[in-house]
Amino acid sequence: MAQYDEIVKHLMDRFADDFAMLSFDTPDVEVLETLDTEQQTVKVHRNDMTFKVRWQNETVLLHIEVQTEDSRDKPMPLRVLAYASELLLRHEIPVYSVVLYLSPNAGQTDPGGYSYGNDVFGLQHKYQMIRLADLEGEAILDTASVGLLPFTPLMKPPEGINTEAWLERCVEKTVTAPVDTQTRGTLLFAMSTLGSLAYDLSFLQKLISEEMMRESPFIEHLMQKGVDQGYELGSRETSIKNILSVLTERFPLSDIQPVSDALESILDLDRLTELLRTAVQTVSVESFMQELDGSEE
Repeated sequence: MAQYDEIVKHLMDRFADDFAMLSFDTPDVEVLETLDTEQQTVKVHRNDMTFKVRWQNETVLLHIEVQTEDSRDKPMPLRVLAYASELLLRHEIPVYSVVLYLSPNAGQTDPGGYSYGNDVFGLQHKYQMIRLADLEGEAILDTASVGLLPFTPLMKPPEGINTEAWLERCVEKTVTAPVDTQTRGTLLFAMSTLGSLAYDLSFLQKLISEEMMRESPFIEHLMQKGVDQGYELGSRETSIKNILSVLTERFPLSDIQPVSDALESILDLDRLTELLRTAVQTVSVESFMQELDGSEE
């Protein structure tokens, strides 16, 4: 989840109204404030995003939990109940929870709530469960919900359209969205990252080039985050380690050993610094290897 978590939270923060409208299935909702997501319980943990919103003439909390796959450590209903209970205790206003499942096969067994007991003793808690694979993607493309565009490749395509044609339509809609070049770059970067959950990387590489994403300030953010976490520049060995760390985090299922072997032949520190930026921007390990091969010619 790590390679998807950062960009998803960025989009939810940047386009909070779009996610609120998706959660409540109505445009008649207004985000008033984004709340701190750290919760002090027995163990400090962090839910994904919590907003104070105005819905049905009432101020309530909207808590959105994003899942790439099914919850493994604890059942999802118990996790959502714990988050909602802590938020209710802290803010003393109604809490409405949503679990947003990204991967096509995730969330199929989520019951959408937790209950026990009877009319005398017990508890009943329900939450909204949204599986992107169940949403009609064309309907989202037709709305003005710019923040949801990166998620459309994971939604249900129209009847009679193949996966590559659907991805082309999603990319085209994002390229022509009424946003500035920096926002467009971030949307395309998010689409290339999230799209890898359902698409062959070659599809993404053909339709979303590194140049199309280059203006995104989010890429600079990832670069700085890498430095802050210890991906420090300054030596050849450290630079190589930084590149491999970024690729491993972004593409955990890919074999990066060929990359490691190729980097060992590069002595120019400036070139390695450029390649770190490429590692943050690239749509796949294969694309990064092509860049490496080109640098050796």
